[in-house]
Order: sequence, then structure tokens, then C-alpha cells
Amino acid sequence: MSIMATTSFTTRIDSELKMQLDRIARFEDRSASYVANQAIRAYVEERLATRNLIETGLALVEQGAPTLAPNAVHDWLKADDDRPFPKHDR
Repeated sequence: MSIMATTSFTTRIDSELKMQLDRIARFEDRSASYVANQAIRAYVEERLATRNLIETGLALVEQGAPTLAPNAVHDWLKADDDRPFPKHDR
């Protein structure tokens, strides 16, 4: 197991959120700092993955990949039946 360098990070959070964080930390027998670090890590990883998917999608569209009309996807998502996924535009 490698030890990662750490640094201090100060932020303000709502009092209620801090109490909930402390409660979770007690449940898990961890420090509030550890729980907050894990939550921030998960958030950062999710946002970076989302951004990567967006950039990949935009690059594919620029290269001529098939696209779907937004209203076709919207209608498909709102449909109550088992209609097939919309056909691409090109």
C-alpha cells in the first residue's frame, strides 16, 4: 500500500451537513476527514469521467458518427410502451 501525499483543504459546510458527516464517520469508525475525502474523491472521479464521455462524444460527432435528434430521444424516454430505440439521423 503506497502512502499518498496530503494537503490541507478548508471549506465551509452547513452545520446540518457537518453533523451528518460526523454521524457517518462514527458509523464507519473513521474520521470525518476520511469520509469527506472519500466523498470528494468519488465526486471528482465521476465528474472527470462524465467530462471524458462528453469530449469523446463530441469528437465522434465531429468525425461524422451517427447522431440522434434530441426530440426523438426525448419522445423515446417519455414513451410508456416498449418502442425500439430511435434510428440515427445519418
